[in-house]
Amino acid sequence: MKSRLLLFAAIAFAISLATAISSAQRKPDTDQPIRGDFKITIKTSMAGQETQSTDMIKGLRERSESMGGMSMGGMNGGTVSVTQCDLKRTIQINDRARKYLITPMESDDSASGPGSGGGMSAPATGGPARRGGLVTMTVNTTDTGERKQMFGFTARHLKRTTMMESSPDACQSQQMKIETDGWYINLEYGLNCGSSRPPQMGRPGPQGCRDRYQFKRTGPTNLGYPLIETMTMYGQDGSVQFTMTKEVIELSRQTLDAALFDVPAGYAEAKSQQEMYSQPSMAEMMAMGREQESQSSPSGESSMSRPPSTANAASKVKIGVVEFNNKAKASVSADSLRDQLIATLNGWQGIEAIALNASSPGEAAIEAKAKGCGYVLYTDISTLKTASAGKKIGGLLGRATGVGSGDSGKSEARLDFRLVPAGSSSPTVQSSASSKEDSQEASIGAALQSEAKAVAAAVGRI
Repeated sequence: MKSRLLLFAAIAFAISLATAISSAQRKPDTDQPIRGDFKITIKTSMAGQETQSTDMIKGLRERSESMGGMSMGGMNGGTVSVTQCDLKRTIQINDRARKYLITPMESDDSASGPGSGGGMSAPATGGPARRGGLVTMTVNTTDTGERKQMFGFTARHLKRTTMMESSPDACQSQQMKIETDGWYINLEYGLNCGSSRPPQMGRPGPQGCRDRYQFKRTGPTNLGYPLIETMTMYGQDGSVQFTMTKEVIELSRQTLDAALFDVPAGYAEAKSQQEMYSQPSMAEMMAMGREQESQSSPSGESSMSRPPSTANAASKVKIGVVEFNNKAKASVSADSLRDQLIATLNGWQGIEAIALNASSPGEAAIEAKAKGCGYVLYTDISTLKTASAGKKIGGLLGRATGVGSGDSGKSEARLDFRLVPAGSSSPTVQSSASSKEDSQEASIGAALQSEAKAVAAAVGRI
């Protein structure tokens, strides 16, 4: 399991590294920028899975639409985001709920902190951190001199090799090589609005140990917009660990409506992610599920009126369940609770739930794709309280004497969860499940049952 965790961490690191380097290298030094409005369709192939997205570019603004499966009521579960370089902000759009969320772009100063030294540090976590070693990223980009016509533009053939080497005193040994081979044009000239600071990489190692990161670059520093690009990651023994290819399959120059790159008319602004993707009521979800089930069942009988059964594997919705995040800091086995949730989900017709080993959203997305999951389920244990002995006795006496004592003698559990389509960042459902019962086991068991029911409803299996 440890080796798989390291592999997924390395894959997530490779993708974030390649994205960070590419985003800082959008405009070539010598070529004239290609201006105008563009609509671009991109196919991404990774681990035998293919996804498709559409980018629309207009001056200093970009609209990205990605396909992310099915959402409530059978509507498309894709995501829409708008980047406004002129206003230094991004806009997430939820068409189903007719809501939008604005996120200001971070400035270079906002991410700097004591001891940054221009390098890359791991995100802050609780507890003291121990200084580790130095991880050096060497990036060598080569222009092969080859040129060819693609979509009416002259594309340049560039190759890039990235080597990661850690010093002997580093928290964890990290020896890795990434090769990128692609054809690029100077298209996205106006969209070079990302921060130029180094990306935030790495996680604390054992006992909170933290490594420092530095870049060394040789060759051309700028690439351009990739029309086709393949990234390959190699392990310490030289074997291929991971390959991803992005290819533009359609590129058209057309005048695009400016309204596509702004806040949609008539939409309400959300103040948080939870408000942005708040779920319909349980009654609404169950009604939608019953309607879908009655349409697919020859007899019109709803699955709510018969016990769950095992559906054909080909028709099952596969859900990857990430390890629980114990925000309540309660003494409880998060692994056992996850196993209980997985077992409960697998009891619903048409659902196959499996455990994911990933420990971050980036790793979870990669592992979910590799394992053929349609969704990733995240769960936070936000509240887990056991009633004190005094409260329990008071509650029992109150019930025995017929005097109401409310919930004073009960344990309480609350789980915050979100279900995200694989390859997307926009939750299909984001909500909470809570319960108050006589014991901690009963309260958290009831909360798990409520979460599983809401997830089953969200994927149309109720």
